[in-house]
Amino acid sequence: MAIREARDDAPLLTVGLPGGGERRHRLKVPFVAITVFFTISPLVSLLARPPQPAALALLLTAWAIFAVVLVRLFRVGPWVRTMPDPALLAAAAAIVMLAVVAQLAFGVAEAGALYFYAGVTAGRVASERAGIVAIAAIAVAATVVNAYVAADWSEGLTLGVTVGTISLTTFALTALGRSNRQLQAARRELADLAVAEERARIARDLHDTLGHSLSVIALKAELARRVLDDDPARASAEIGDVEHVAREALTSVRETVSGYRQPSLAMELAGARAALAAAGIEARVEPAPDDLPRDVDAVLGWAVREGITNVLRHSDAAHARVRVLVAGGDAAVEIEDDGVASDGTAHDGSARRAGTGLTGLRERAARLGGALEAGPLAGGGFRLRVAVPMAGAAAGDGS
Repeated sequence: MAIREARDDAPLLTVGLPGGGERRHRLKVPFVAITVFFTISPLVSLLARPPQPAALALLLTAWAIFAVVLVRLFRVGPWVRTMPDPALLAAAAAIVMLAVVAQLAFGVAEAGALYFYAGVTAGRVASERAGIVAIAAIAVAATVVNAYVAADWSEGLTLGVTVGTISLTTFALTALGRSNRQLQAARRELADLAVAEERARIARDLHDTLGHSLSVIALKAELARRVLDDDPARASAEIGDVEHVAREALTSVRETVSGYRQPSLAMELAGARAALAAAGIEARVEPAPDDLPRDVDAVLGWAVREGITNVLRHSDAAHARVRVLVAGGDAAVEIEDDGVASDGTAHDGSARRAGTGLTGLRERAARLGGALEAGPLAGGGFRLRVAVPMAGAAAGDGS
């Protein structure tokens, strides 16, 4: 007889919290002991005063069927629902039929225990409707047959209610155990998702932070090398700036890993002016507006940092423009440069492609219901635009 574990929650059942297996094992041992006791005790009483051979054969057959069911059910755990396997349902039906025949044909009172076995078997069925219907049918059979044999409806009703109560308790405990395992699996899955999200945040923030800082360091170091012979004082100042940017980058990395780093739009705009000037790019950078929601300000700050980093590293531009727009309930940043031709290639012929930075920036904007647009301009050049609604961010900010 093949008793299969329910597949609707099989993926969840393979995942558990640390120590969950030990707790289930500790619960399984007393459950098995109690079940075996209430299975063997009526059998011992029966064998102490055996009925005629035909009736004894019927009862032993029913006990053997239930023994096979128990062995199979113990293998999948004491409170795991099983698939509505025809063999399992047939076993419950067979036990009931043998009990009915033993009582009606031979008047064996010990056959009343078989209704409990059939009800426990039905209580492990995966389908809620099928399990309840089967338990109800078994309770009705126990009531009617025992009332007829004892000629007392109160006695039959007592047995039927008891069978139904114990069977439904088994059914409820099975459902509770299944729900607990699903809850444990969901908690583990949420923990894994939180770890993955934190890793993605750190990777994204490190890329944005180090990409910008290293680009500025490379530009200033190159400028210092060029003017070293002709203007040592200028070279010394540039080297000093390199040291300052490097220290700021180290601080930013530490804050990013700790989860405290939130860029400011005003600070990023100021940094953009300095970086573009150091690179010899003529720039028009508009000031930051006041009273932007904190989350919106941070996302736009990241947009300026990523956009300027791409201008410095990829565009070979001569002119750049940074605009900050607030209209219609949205706040947006637009960064344009003239370093990309209309065919989407830079002046040196290399293609400008969206990388990890733009992907992370798009994710940041999407969290606030915003959007990112990036691509070559029709008349030559490249534009990055990030827009974020302020209403939703302000509500979620809680300030």
